[in-house]
Amino acid sequence: MKRFLSFLMLLGAYVCTAQNSLSVDAPRVVSQDETFRVVFTADGKMTDFNWPGTADFDIVWGPQTGYMSSTSIVNGKRTSVHQETVTYLLQPKGEGTFSLPGASAKIEKKECRSDGFSIEVVKSQQQAAVSAGQQGGNRSAGSSGSQSAAQNGNQSDPSVTGTVSGSDIFLKMSVSKTNVVKGEPVLATLKIYTRVDISAFEDIRFPTFNGFWSKETVSVQNLEFNRENVDGTIYNSALLRQYMLTPQQSGDLTIDPAEMVCQLRIRGAGNGMRSIFDDFFDSYQTVRKRIATSPVTIHVRELPSGAPASFGGGVGNFSLTAKPSKNSLKSNEAASLVITISGKGNIAMLEAPTVEFPSDFEVYDVKSTDKVSSDGTTGSKTFEFPFIPRSHGEFTIPSIQYSFYNISTGRYETVSSGEIKFNIEKGEEVDNGGVVSSGINRQGVKNLAEDIRYISLNAPDLKENGKFFAGSGRFYLLAALLALLFLVADYLVKMFGARRADVEGSRNRRANKMARGRLKLAEEYLHKNLSGAYYEELHKALLSYVSSKLFIASADLSKDSIREALCGNNVSENTAEAFLSLVDKCEFARYSPDSEQIQMENEYNEAIRVISQIENQVKSRNPRKSARKEVATLIALLLTISSFAGDNAGVEGLWDKGNEAFGQGQWQSAISLYKTIADSGLVSADLFYNTGCAYFKSGDTPHAILYFEKALKIDPSHEDAANNLAIARQLTLDKIESVPEFVLAGWLSKVRHGVSADGWAWISIGLLAVVLVLLLILRRADSVTLRKVSFITACVAAVLVISTFCFSLAGRKDLTRTDRAVVTAPVSSVKSSPAENGKSIFVLHEGTAVRILDNVGEWTKIEIADGRQGWLQATGIEVI
Repeated sequence: MKRFLSFLMLLGAYVCTAQNSLSVDAPRVVSQDETFRVVFTADGKMTDFNWPGTADFDIVWGPQTGYMSSTSIVNGKRTSVHQETVTYLLQPKGEGTFSLPGASAKIEKKECRSDGFSIEVVKSQQQAAVSAGQQGGNRSAGSSGSQSAAQNGNQSDPSVTGTVSGSDIFLKMSVSKTNVVKGEPVLATLKIYTRVDISAFEDIRFPTFNGFWSKETVSVQNLEFNRENVDGTIYNSALLRQYMLTPQQSGDLTIDPAEMVCQLRIRGAGNGMRSIFDDFFDSYQTVRKRIATSPVTIHVRELPSGAPASFGGGVGNFSLTAKPSKNSLKSNEAASLVITISGKGNIAMLEAPTVEFPSDFEVYDVKSTDKVSSDGTTGSKTFEFPFIPRSHGEFTIPSIQYSFYNISTGRYETVSSGEIKFNIEKGEEVDNGGVVSSGINRQGVKNLAEDIRYISLNAPDLKENGKFFAGSGRFYLLAALLALLFLVADYLVKMFGARRADVEGSRNRRANKMARGRLKLAEEYLHKNLSGAYYEELHKALLSYVSSKLFIASADLSKDSIREALCGNNVSENTAEAFLSLVDKCEFARYSPDSEQIQMENEYNEAIRVISQIENQVKSRNPRKSARKEVATLIALLLTISSFAGDNAGVEGLWDKGNEAFGQGQWQSAISLYKTIADSGLVSADLFYNTGCAYFKSGDTPHAILYFEKALKIDPSHEDAANNLAIARQLTLDKIESVPEFVLAGWLSKVRHGVSADGWAWISIGLLAVVLVLLLILRRADSVTLRKVSFITACVAAVLVISTFCFSLAGRKDLTRTDRAVVTAPVSSVKSSPAENGKSIFVLHEGTAVRILDNVGEWTKIEIADGRQGWLQATGIEVI
């Protein structure tokens, strides 16, 4: 037990000895007429102390030794502390910055030495009141505790006058750089400087960093005041906050002021000379004073163009390493590829590099961790890519490249890892239930990458910009012609119905038909030179014609009755005599059939002539022929009313050249050719779609989104444009939650945007034609059931006509609206008012869609999808 206790005592002595140190406490800054204190402190018993002093300062008093011992017992554990001090009072001999040597001593028989230190001497402070009890300063290495503002040395006392000026206490925001490039880190430090006593703080407002990504690197809870020289005046200063700023946009960015209210302890104004008792009997008052920093402007330059494809947003100087998390890998076992980017720069803003894993590797979400210094500019960022190899064999990951902008060289630089090779051994095949299986591990087909769909190669349906069929004069003319056609058709159906009911008309038509039949048979007999049969048929043709035409019974047929009937129906007397003469010749020839061929032909021709004259003289003028002509004219006009095709031969040549340039990877050339077509006044959904694809391939995401939106504005049902727009939006920085839309309104919007405005107009015209046909059936059908069905169907179709017509007008209104836009500036600060000095309320990045509410000069009032509103400069957006 004695040996064990002796061992513990020796171990304790060793530990205590190991903790022995010698430190020095002295102010950083003093005035030339100030006497200040330098204290050397030893943690333990000190012997053989030696400090050589300095020729730059007079030793006014010292060395004076002192000691302090304490013992504490906590939970049965005893702790003893013993400190010894050596104090000097020094007086400066002149101005400047002087280095003082350290002291040496034996502490617990161990040689120890303090660090050397420097003191800055400034000119005499006119209002300084020297107080030995208020001297102090910063501790160097090994110092413990903190000094208050009143214990850090002499300070001038503006309270003698009872007032506090701006030079007695102020805030200061200092930045490490004021001229940087976008993404270059800037260290911002907020400090308070004072020459008066501070009792409390209130209403503290720290600055906002609009246009910067900011990270708070130092946040002080208990202020530690240090003496600091500011333009020859000694202040007690304390660090409040320290930030690492990374500018996200170019231009002159201003850091808004920080503000706070300080409660100051001020001595009441005296009435003349002071005595040694004034410090005991003086009255003090608390004064509240608001202080603020001055605005700080940082000029941010845009990064040079031509950034490599592997550029990951780094600005500084970096190196890259990549290695697997395991040296031995097996199939179906999890592992990770660890990539570390280290160096100096905007560590926190570094994006994950692009890694091309083999297709048989199942890759999961990337994890990242930061290890940075206190100022946030030096350190490393590690990216962990978890993966599971699903098959065995040798695999290679191509060299991982990472590009950054080097500030010192002023150009883009690229670091690479080299090829990473894996030898994957065959592992166990495990099914979902955890049972070892000897079969093949089947897996779904996975996307190796995601890209936009290819351009449209079909001939574009180009139309003049601003001209629509919906709601146009052609639309209303076509609707009017359909209505006129309905009226004409209704009249014709009515006329044909009356014709079927007309007995007299039927007999007339039957007479004509019978006469033509007998005349044709008589003509056959004429050609066969059968005179008897010929005259028989010709006689029957004449009598049957006049019997049916003039409503004369066969028994009443005589020359007198025929003559009377003919004259009674406005047939001329000559024509009637010619008809009767021809009848006589037929009766005579029937009984003497030896007529010559020429005579028979003459009589045949005479019969045709006489019947034609009777027909023309008996028949009144019929308006039905003119109605048929009108119907034919209307149909021809309906078929040709929309055939207004222009000559687009030259434009189609530009279209083909643009597609060819796109196929060869000449994105800018393709964009120029497509925009030339649009500048000629011709547009189409496919034209804007191809333009958006070219912009996307060239790396201009905001303009790609702009033209995909334009394509969908013309044709909301364009599936390729909708797909590519969704992919492009994934590359934007702003994630904005949209305000939920009412279910019915959303459904109607989806239906309305399923067809273009002109498409709805043509559907409306087609449905109008259906309605008119159903109305015609309703008016003229004989069946009651058919009329009921046509009435119900016509009502439904009429509602659809009105709905589709409204959809076409709404679509046309959407096409002519200019209240939607896309942010094209990299970063835009949205203000609360249309002015440069307006308060920034939020920041938008390129590619974000906004709604335009108002315009005032160069400022535009916008609203984003979640309902927030503000003002931004019109040059930062482009209207869809």
